[in-house]
Amino acid sequence: MRKVFLKTILLSVIMVLSYTCASFAAGWFNDGGDNWSYLEPDGTLLTSTIRNSGEDRFYLDENGIMVRDYLLEDYNDAVYYFDDTGKMVKNTWVAVEPSQVYNQMENAPTIYLYYFGNNGKAYRSHGGIARKTIDGKKYLFNEGGQMLSGWIDEYGNRYNEYDTESDPFVGYCYFAGDETDGVLREGWTAYEEGSVEDRYYLRQTLWFYFKPGDNKKVQSNATTEFATKIINGKKYAFDDNGVMVEGWDSDTIDANNTNNSIRTKQYFKEDGDDKGRLTKKEWVFAVPSMKQNLDDHDQEIERWFYSLGGGDIVKGLMKKINNKHYIFNNEGIMKTGLCIIEKGTNVYVDCIDAEKTDGKDFIISRHYVSVDKGSASKVYEIFDDNTQSLFYFDEGTDLDDDGNLSFGRRRLGEQKVAFADDDYTFVSKGSGEYEGKQKKKYYQNGLRLRADSALGLGIIFVGYSDGEYAETIDHEPVYNGSTNSWSRADRNHENIKSDYIVLKKISDCVAEGKYPVFLVVDPIGAVIDKRNYVKRDKGNNYWLIGDNGTLVNIYEVPIRRTTVNGVKTWQFKSEKLDSSGTKVKTQWINFGTLDEYGKTCRYSRVNPGEYALNLDETYCVNFRFTDE
Repeated sequence: MRKVFLKTILLSVIMVLSYTCASFAAGWFNDGGDNWSYLEPDGTLLTSTIRNSGEDRFYLDENGIMVRDYLLEDYNDAVYYFDDTGKMVKNTWVAVEPSQVYNQMENAPTIYLYYFGNNGKAYRSHGGIARKTIDGKKYLFNEGGQMLSGWIDEYGNRYNEYDTESDPFVGYCYFAGDETDGVLREGWTAYEEGSVEDRYYLRQTLWFYFKPGDNKKVQSNATTEFATKIINGKKYAFDDNGVMVEGWDSDTIDANNTNNSIRTKQYFKEDGDDKGRLTKKEWVFAVPSMKQNLDDHDQEIERWFYSLGGGDIVKGLMKKINNKHYIFNNEGIMKTGLCIIEKGTNVYVDCIDAEKTDGKDFIISRHYVSVDKGSASKVYEIFDDNTQSLFYFDEGTDLDDDGNLSFGRRRLGEQKVAFADDDYTFVSKGSGEYEGKQKKKYYQNGLRLRADSALGLGIIFVGYSDGEYAETIDHEPVYNGSTNSWSRADRNHENIKSDYIVLKKISDCVAEGKYPVFLVVDPIGAVIDKRNYVKRDKGNNYWLIGDNGTLVNIYEVPIRRTTVNGVKTWQFKSEKLDSSGTKVKTQWINFGTLDEYGKTCRYSRVNPGEYALNLDETYCVNFRFTDE
């Protein structure tokens, strides 16, 4: 039993001695398990060092043990990775758990990606960020050799994905996918996460363009409102956040911006395959921006615009497009109906809200209520005949079969225009609205004047004898007891019963060397221009037209022109009645002399059936209709 024990002790000593002698041999050795170490020829255990073994390289830690699945950071100003066999990796991507990383980045990802090159070193920057191309794709790496992902600024800082108070694209110029992707985006990239900024609140998808050269997004700077870029022959714009502009260029400006110098002038498509493209030489149907028309913008009412070759929309102008004339207000909205331009320049002045304006007021007063002056009702002078012209532009909303506008075009000749009180005929030529007598009809402000069809004839006051118009709005005449109150309707009488025409006194007319001039028209607006002619209307009023074709007077009794002793004389028919009202005598009585102004004297009825002639020197014209 003792021999066996001694033999066992001896064998153990021999084994220890054998092992000890072997351990002094330089080179790699293990502990009989998975741990490998390396002895120098002098017997020193190699630690904290990279050592070759054939073509492979390994790292021995501070204890001299070869590492496995290990990220070696800041070793001789480099980063390496050793796989699960302990071998240094080359030309490959490696995903590393954050727990293995000493140099943690701010806003750290859930996994770190590194790329190790042909020398085993991780791609990394030496201050800032480094751009590297791997398998034809571009990536960004920081000083720690870590691949950057998500939204990145120019210094290599990553956006914090847990920040819900700001947008990731604000202040960040690169986008590199997620933490398992990392490819730098190039060209068009959609961001579909929505935005917390008010200016993008209606847009679920935001578009960015990253330049192929440096992979930075296109964005404006502090000195420019927008950055523009030609992409595949089309022009796009990007705001200060790099977001592609859609719609009106001013829509990307904060609603609280009070810089009135920023004006909407260009439109970028909001849908279709070429969304964001600047429109050029084409019609645009869109909701106006807040700066163009706040009411339309809030109610999302679409209007028509036209963009020129440079992209700017037409503003404040009558413009010829495809051989047709259209008119645009000062914010670029195409207008229809009756609109005013400056002669010679075609500059837009205003448009008339016919639906809120009586045609009679439009004709008579030369004033109207304008829709383009704001929401408050206010009276404005229509236009200056000497410097401005009035045209009619087709009203409607439809397109023709070719997709072109079938409305909005300037129309010459006759057009029906619906005013608040009635439909009127508006007529214009190339130089503007008809005015005065044209083609045997009479026009004021382009509207044809016509008689009340119930009576058949009407009076038109065309001005004074020297051709000037009466300024009925600017002064009050002397009534001298007239029962009629002055109104703008006195400018245009269309057989309105119980109405008087009461204009200037004869003394004023003599002093000024002029007197009022009237014409007679029928229900279609034709001027009754027969000379020395009597016309009876449906109310049995007799209209006496003088030798110059203008109205002389209106009478309640039949009148005629006949020859008495070789002299042409006007007569009225007198019917004398007895006390019972029975007609006992009918005779024609001469009117008498003419006054010095060429106006036939007015008669007055003294008793039923008896008439007297009066030389009325109170007024140049003072007459009444049948019904008082």
